[in-house]
Amino acid sequence: MGNIENLFPIPIGWYNHQDGLTKEEKKYLIKDQKHKPNEGNTTSEFRKILHNKKCTSLRQFIEDSLENYFDLIHKPKMDVEPYITQSWCNYSKPGEWHHKHAHPNSFISGVYYIQAEMTDKIMFYHPKRYHQIRVHPPRDWNIWNSESWWYGVNTGQLVLFPSSLEHHVPPVEGKETRISLSFNTFLKGMIGDNDSLTGLELENTKY
Repeated sequence: MGNIENLFPIPIGWYNHQDGLTKEEKKYLIKDQKHKPNEGNTTSEFRKILHNKKCTSLRQFIEDSLENYFDLIHKPKMDVEPYITQSWCNYSKPGEWHHKHAHPNSFISGVYYIQAEMTDKIMFYHPKRYHQIRVHPPRDWNIWNSESWWYGVNTGQLVLFPSSLEHHVPPVEGKETRISLSFNTFLKGMIGDNDSLTGLELENTKY
């Protein structure tokens, strides 16, 4: 029998928040935020949630996970690291959803699940939109013949992925509001190198 390997895979990182949210963080994220309409659900008006001191513990967990994800995948030779730019909360009541989208002007994006049920999920889409030949339908769906793939999510989970990867949330099937915190990142430090004429120094001056 032959052996099939994954070449050039898309990295989806999963991290579990063992300590969970503090009472102050739960109140701030669930009750204190003002909402505004979004396509399919609502979102927080404030766009820098993780910059608030009330989220210090959560932000530390996310930054540690982000550092681990970035180092494992990119293994940078130069002094460069990701930092959080914008962050906001999403609120999806039963029957509501989160539209299909990607995250421009960001390098790595993530979602932290503040409140989720067993039926909640996130769906990702194959970045190659055009397939010259499609041998469909398959007998069974797998990661090679699928154009989309979903993962179940749980409260306290963090998922990290390339910001260019399209994703969406199907309608909430449970009885509780699904609450998540999304965020974008960018890089600071040196990317590329001067010898190959790709060197670029990126500074973090606002965040």
